[in-house]
Amino acid sequence: MGPIARLAFPVLLLAAAPLFANDVVYLGGRVRLVDGAAPGRSVEIQLSCPGADHAVRQVMTNKKGKFFLKAERDEFNHVARALPTTALDAENDSYAGNCKVVAALAGYTSSSIDLASFTIGKDLKLPDLILTPQHASH
Repeated sequence: MGPIARLAFPVLLLAAAPLFANDVVYLGGRVRLVDGAAPGRSVEIQLSCPGADHAVRQVMTNKKGKFFLKAERDEFNHVARALPTTALDAENDSYAGNCKVVAALAGYTSSSIDLASFTIGKDLKLPDLILTPQHASH
């Protein structure tokens, strides 16, 4: 390999790097009650991450249970990081893709979405989160 080719090869690699950059997407999600109905009130959407002492609020749904989660998508259509959605959340930085998305509403338990195994589809939709009423122990 000549001296010009040796210099050109690293430059070509650097020029190709932006082709593989992560992009920011808004993933549409929906919270439903176990019977399929909308919750009828706002529900907090949280990220539960390994090693964290508590789940972190990301967004609130509307009364129909719809929300958008801001995330960084890698070149394989996986969630690289969940991103804060407002300037007020900026100190929370971002959360790695091995977190789970859960809904939080008093009196209910939530299903979860494992972001580590979730592949982002062309429709940019998350699976529904299902809220099940908590029953008092007898």
